Amino acid sequence: MAFVIKAISVGLEYGMLLWLLYFVSRSVRYIWKDMRKMGRELSREEKARDGEAVLTVVGTNDQRQMGRRFALSEELSIGRGPDNDIVITDTFVSHHHAVVFQRNNLYIIKDLGSRNHTYVNDRKLNGKAYLRAGDLIRIGFLTLRFER
Repeated sequence: MAFVIKAISVGLEYGMLLWLLYFVSRSVRYIWKDMRKMGRELSREEKARDGEAVLTVVGTNDQRQMGRRFALSEELSIGRGPDNDIVITDTFVSHHHAVVFQRNNLYIIKDLGSRNHTYVNDRKLNGKAYLRAGDLIRIGFLTLRFER
């Protein structure tokens, strides 16, 4: 009987130790993933220069995002997925929500069939639209201003 109690006690101790190691490894993984994502966003943000077409965050429920600028090159993807150029961690945003691309010195925004839609100047975007300086793009709780 004492042997069974000792075996159960040792099993519980090792079980707790394994659970703790699992928890720590998952936490480190998520922290590392967030740090890599922040580094990618910051490096993308640093490319924005004066006189260049950019999207600037002008409205959000996360005040750390306010004022961030994202340079527009040939194509800029927006969505919740980590492979986007602008990652929005909002449940109202699709994994691949919208894309802004350049054609013949004009910038075009296209909704990629998102459920909660993309809005340009408070109008629901159906398909795609040409962007003009000062246009406001709303995706989920994030509002971006197109500047040239």
